[in-house]
Amino acid sequence: MIPIKRVDHISMAAPRWREQADRLERLLGFRFLYSFQETAAAGFDGCVSQVPGTEIEFEVIAPLAGGGFVQRFLDEEGPGLHHVTVEVSDVDEAAAALERLGIRPFGGVTDDGMWRLTYVHPRDSGGILWQLFAPYKFPPEADRRTDGGAVGLRRMDHVSMAVADLERQIDWQACVFGMQVEGRWRDDVLGYDGAVMTIPGSQLKFEIVSPARTDSFVQRFLETRRPGMHHLCCEVESVERAAEALRREGIEPFGGVIESDWKRHTFLHPRDSGGVLVQLFEEPR
Repeated sequence: MIPIKRVDHISMAAPRWREQADRLERLLGFRFLYSFQETAAAGFDGCVSQVPGTEIEFEVIAPLAGGGFVQRFLDEEGPGLHHVTVEVSDVDEAAAALERLGIRPFGGVTDDGMWRLTYVHPRDSGGILWQLFAPYKFPPEADRRTDGGAVGLRRMDHVSMAVADLERQIDWQACVFGMQVEGRWRDDVLGYDGAVMTIPGSQLKFEIVSPARTDSFVQRFLETRRPGMHHLCCEVESVERAAEALRREGIEPFGGVIESDWKRHTFLHPRDSGGVLVQLFEEPR
């Protein structure tokens, strides 16, 4: 098992990072912190924003002229969630632990001038690119105050992953990262099974969904895309007010306001968010 210190950020790929960061700040209150540019060989630049109410950051990466892995991702997948980054105490030990688990660290252990890092490839994790790092330099201080954006976002609750085999993914997360199951359910109406797991050192949780029948939205996702990150789930002050705010932005909440046994919620469709399905919910009062 690899001890996780914390989740540092979730990353998405987009054609233009500035446009996407502005959209996320306006709609969801993700506060822009700083931008960065990698080497020409890396082929991308990007920026980092603070997520309201949760200790993690959100990164947007965009391709530079000439292509690179970000451009390949956009060509194959379109704009969307790209990877999850977690901090560990020792990257070399984390890489050795992966080897002991029969997982080859993707790209080996490298150094980008601020971090020592390695990766777990989606083919080994069941669908997510995981970035593992240990920092030795830190970005400049920045104002991290957030306002929740148009929807009144309070916090990010979890990142959700869609897979064909729920049990296998639960076992993988427990074995590799020490996540623990907090709850499980079956939704007979929507036709899927789900589980939510705690992530060591983080307020963010990890949800796994898998199809319970062939006409479920999870099955359609797996057939049209591939196993991987499916959506982000965020708490808002009021779903009704969030829906009204989206409409003022010219955005129709995807699915309308939904009342369920679980919670009142609605969705921000990827076509309106710049590539990410975002579930907005309010806690029962």
